[in-house]
Amino acid sequence: MKKADLEDTLEQYANPNLVKFAEILLEKVDKKDFVAGVVGQNIVREGMAFSVFEMMYAGNQGVNPKFAHTLAGTIADERRHVGFGENRIGSLISECPEKKPEIERMQKEMSYWMLATFADSFRNSPAREEMQKLRANVSGYGGPRAEWHGADLTALEPAEMEKLLADTVLKEFKIRLGRIGIEYQTPARP
Repeated sequence: MKKADLEDTLEQYANPNLVKFAEILLEKVDKKDFVAGVVGQNIVREGMAFSVFEMMYAGNQGVNPKFAHTLAGTIADERRHVGFGENRIGSLISECPEKKPEIERMQKEMSYWMLATFADSFRNSPAREEMQKLRANVSGYGGPRAEWHGADLTALEPAEMEKLLADTVLKEFKIRLGRIGIEYQTPARP
């Protein structure tokens, strides 16, 4: 694929906020900043993916068990990636404490663009209605609620789902960053 074709495809189909999120990480890679790159990749990006996939798993267990099974494997894989990031980067941070301020700025920026992506996805998508239609169309479905972090996903409005996902991801960031010696930076909310 030619670079122009790739750029056209990204412009046409990708959420521009998610592109900004990725550009911050790619900037670290281009600068060969391994420490910031691993934090961005294994703590921020993989940490976000982990929670998104968990939410999707909860929403699909009762209506699409095969997809939920696939997601369970994906979640296990993301858990390993995040664990690698925590294990390896903690020692690197202690060896390079001067990198902390830049990594904290990167986490704050990436978190903002992640939240903006969530906002676009939930505010401009009939996620709840689609889930309810899917459940109604499954023959004989009267199954369990789609619970995630104490909430029934099928009963939430899209803005409530967005808040639940965003709060969950940010809480996890705070914990994981603390484990590696980085102070979590609270991003602005879009």
